[in-house]
Amino acid sequence: MQVLVLPENKDINYIKTVHEVKRFFTDFQRFRVIAGLSQKPCLTMNGFLEECQFGSVAFAARHNKEVIAEARWLVQKYTEKLNQMDGLYRKILLECYIERKQDVAIMMDLPYEIAQFKRIKKRAVIELASIMGILVRK
Repeated sequence: MQVLVLPENKDINYIKTVHEVKRFFTDFQRFRVIAGLSQKPCLTMNGFLEECQFGSVAFAARHNKEVIAEARWLVQKYTEKLNQMDGLYRKILLECYIERKQDVAIMMDLPYEIAQFKRIKKRAVIELASIMGILVRK
């Protein structure tokens, strides 16, 4: 298992990093549609994103085969990276940025108070941004 060293909080522009994470999830959903999958990924019983099952490329009326192949590769890599994250982080990020739930609604499903939830969410955002190379520094 690879150890991820996160930068100091004072070195991170958190608000811009959140914007980049939102953009990442928007792109992820768009790539899923181009690849022929549903827009929202499904979770397995143990909390992981389901493995991508791609169909044939026959529906390729709107996109050429190279674009579809690229989108499938990206979806597969993004899914692998998300599945490597901590389960709690993955759950919070997916519910926040894909399901578009409010923080309070997500927090109600978890046994954490608001301040602790916000700290966990911040760590999840920073970890994903670090893994994907979209972390914005000051």
